[in-house]
Amino acid sequence: MTSQADPYFDDAGFNPLDNVEDILARQKWTYSRTNRDELFMEMRGKHGVYRMMFMWNDSSEVMQFCCEYDIRLADFQYNHACQIINNINYGMWVGHFHISPESMVPCFRHTQLFRGIDFGSGADHLEDLIRVAMEECDFHYPALLMLAQEHTHDEDQFAFALMPTQGQS
Repeated sequence: MTSQADPYFDDAGFNPLDNVEDILARQKWTYSRTNRDELFMEMRGKHGVYRMMFMWNDSSEVMQFCCEYDIRLADFQYNHACQIINNINYGMWVGHFHISPESMVPCFRHTQLFRGIDFGSGADHLEDLIRVAMEECDFHYPALLMLAQEHTHDEDQFAFALMPTQGQS
């Protein structure tokens, strides 16, 4: 519950989306702030376009961040996609991937608790969140794109797509 004595969480006070908006404006990225509690943007990654959504819940003092891919997985790949995403999530430290069975669109998600944290003077952690999301989405894009195709791939092909690499060719 938000306390009236807490200067960061009063009605006209702290909202981490204000910090997100500052970051995006500094980078000259286009975004849409639909209301006090939602901010949307699209960003081009190495392989595709990601739809990013930042949602603030004032009563819980929680910000949820979602980064959706621009691909839809093949319906028949749902069970296999769940296995692949489970393996990906097992090795992640920040955030997780999920697939809605209704949309079949992969999404990276992260929830940040803000209660008792003073982020008024800067928001490096929010910049890091966007950077981590982009890195994770770019890294896993090839494997998830394979799941969008209408033919099957063997486990070796998925292992290769998920293999960390040094540099770029």
